[in-house]
Amino acid sequence: MDADSPLTHSDLLSCLELSKSLTAELDSKRLFKMILQKVSALLPAENWSLLLLDEAAGELRFEISVDLDPHILKNVRLSLGEGIAGQVALKQEAMIVTDVRTSEFFSNRVDQLSNYTTKSIICVPVTYGGRTLGVIEVVNPRDLGARAVALAKLIADYTAIAVENANRYNHIQNLAIHDNLTGLFNTRYLYQSLTELIETGKTANSSLSLIFMDLDHFTSVVDTHGHLNGSRAIQQVAATIKQSLDDPAYAVAYAGDEFVVVLPGFDQARARQKADEIHSRIKSTVYLLDQGIEVRLQVSFGIATFPEDASDLTSLLGRADRELFAMKEERKQAEGRYTGTSK
Repeated sequence: MDADSPLTHSDLLSCLELSKSLTAELDSKRLFKMILQKVSALLPAENWSLLLLDEAAGELRFEISVDLDPHILKNVRLSLGEGIAGQVALKQEAMIVTDVRTSEFFSNRVDQLSNYTTKSIICVPVTYGGRTLGVIEVVNPRDLGARAVALAKLIADYTAIAVENANRYNHIQNLAIHDNLTGLFNTRYLYQSLTELIETGKTANSSLSLIFMDLDHFTSVVDTHGHLNGSRAIQQVAATIKQSLDDPAYAVAYAGDEFVVVLPGFDQARARQKADEIHSRIKSTVYLLDQGIEVRLQVSFGIATFPEDASDLTSLLGRADRELFAMKEERKQAEGRYTGTSK
């Protein structure tokens, strides 16, 4: 240890244990909780917060905070450069403010929302590979000296490695359960999720509905406009379906131009209303306008509900698929009668 270092041998041992704990944890929720626990143990203060940067929006959001109401902070966003945290994130330099009343950067927005009084702050950037991931704020700390600042910086360095590891892990996990073309969930996630939802439904005696959907006459779109535009149309239809759903409902890219919509808590009647809504949205939307083409589509669908129609995953999917096939056959026959041809 450097003789000029403000950190004691005990501090360094604590940081070593911290690094082992943080870098071994890949679950984001447990990781963020652990970070704040470790910070609070090493740096006694009235409040600690971890803010992470949304790079696309250029804004900091409160990921986790001690002793501040998470409901109040849920919608708070700080622009890069806004407040002390925004300045630290922007410049990637730690800031120690002994009296916020004398700081030109201090913003009291969070204090006003939470009825909290900030007097002093240690704020350090969480950076990795030259990129800002977020900041750690220690508010009204007992110690504002060199030791506290050195500890905060060291904790931020370990936090950066842990957050980056968790982000990469989550990215890989997302790739494994999402469809590359549409961004919807894939069949791997469907089978895994449905199994869990059905077991939950058995225990809680709750309904679960599926909508199996298939684009009508989609091969004509590909034949007329090509495979690339066919893929673009599927992407745009997927976006229409996704916009029609609220959590915990979700959509799955099943195969080609087929989709499955999973509706936890929906009985048969509500599921049919949702299917009609999605069908209406797709039918009223003009696709491929961005390619100078006008394509209108509609879907056939089949609905199955647990536990009325089936009691297991395979039977539920099978029932919805049969209902879909029946609707497509009915439409084919109707089209044949309309055109006077035999199908």
